[in-house]
Amino acid sequence: MLKKWIVSLLLILAFCSSTSLIAQDVKDAYVAPALQQDGGWTMVVIPDPQAYTRYGRNQGVFELMTAWIAENKETLNIQQVICVGDLVESNNLQKPDGKYANQTSRQMWDACSKAFSRLDGIYAYVNVTGNHDYGPYIYPDGNHYGTRSSLNRETRFNDYFPPERNSALQGVLFEMFENAYGAKTLENAAYQFKGTDGQRIVVVALEFAPRPETLQWAKSVFERPENADAFGIVVTHSYLRPYTDDCIRDPREGYGLNKEGGRSGEEIWNELVYPTANIRMVVSGHHSKADDMDGCTGFRIDKNAAGKNVAQLLCDMQAMGGGWEGNGGDGWLQLVEFSRDMKTVKVRTFSPLFAISPTTREHAWYPGDKQNFEFTLE
Repeated sequence: MLKKWIVSLLLILAFCSSTSLIAQDVKDAYVAPALQQDGGWTMVVIPDPQAYTRYGRNQGVFELMTAWIAENKETLNIQQVICVGDLVESNNLQKPDGKYANQTSRQMWDACSKAFSRLDGIYAYVNVTGNHDYGPYIYPDGNHYGTRSSLNRETRFNDYFPPERNSALQGVLFEMFENAYGAKTLENAAYQFKGTDGQRIVVVALEFAPRPETLQWAKSVFERPENADAFGIVVTHSYLRPYTDDCIRDPREGYGLNKEGGRSGEEIWNELVYPTANIRMVVSGHHSKADDMDGCTGFRIDKNAAGKNVAQLLCDMQAMGGGWEGNGGDGWLQLVEFSRDMKTVKVRTFSPLFAISPTTREHAWYPGDKQNFEFTLE
């Protein structure tokens, strides 16, 4: 009897020891986020949140992501937080009858607002509107989703994200342009930031399928004398397609707003980005493929009319973590780190959801070369 007890004890000790070693290996494999370049600073890109806000079960993941961003301001010297749109699944004022009927539009907007409240007063975050943020999402025949969403530019975005909401916008937000109804809102807005050595950075946020007059306004902002030497960044929802589509710029899509003249990604390039010498980066979302990271991200560099490199990034991981009915995107963020001189940029893909637990933190950094890379802007 004593011999059996001793054998059992030895087996337990051996199991505990091996478990401890496994846990230690996981802990050792994890590298906490830190700046990669001396004097560098970080822009955090939040992919389309719609799959987080449309399900009550996923909304906590989105709050975890924004809480992590708030907590790591100093660690990563985060200067900019950018969200690429589709803040909600539905802008319809009534509860939809389709597959996302467990949350009303108001509940989705409330969830989105609550997540961003963790950043209020800390960051002058930049939000743009996506196709799901515009127009009714359920139509009279009750059968149409997807490409027929943005039939008009009605949105609750301005009710939830007025310019006076976030005190951190003071001194950063310097201009807004009229929306389709003549009101100046954050749908189209210009922001000013500073790099490590005081470089002027101008970020212009554009509505989904921007109107020609919106692009003209944005071009005028970048071309003003005070912005001539600025590093220009354009943020808009639909612009670039993922690696699985060869990172082409979006052709004209089938949305009602596109049919009414709203500009596609290729048109945004031709009319705004290419001819404007100081636009150096475009950030977008919109395209995602179920559990395929290469179908959720994209990157390309082209030279503008002045011969300068323009980096173009796609970030939309909403279909990771179980596809369209999954957890909303596995908590993935893109960390875009600029060097002190703003010529070298390092992109890494990180999940606060995986990082929160020692059990899963070994998966917190996405390993793909297409999601972790470096490029130069000269």
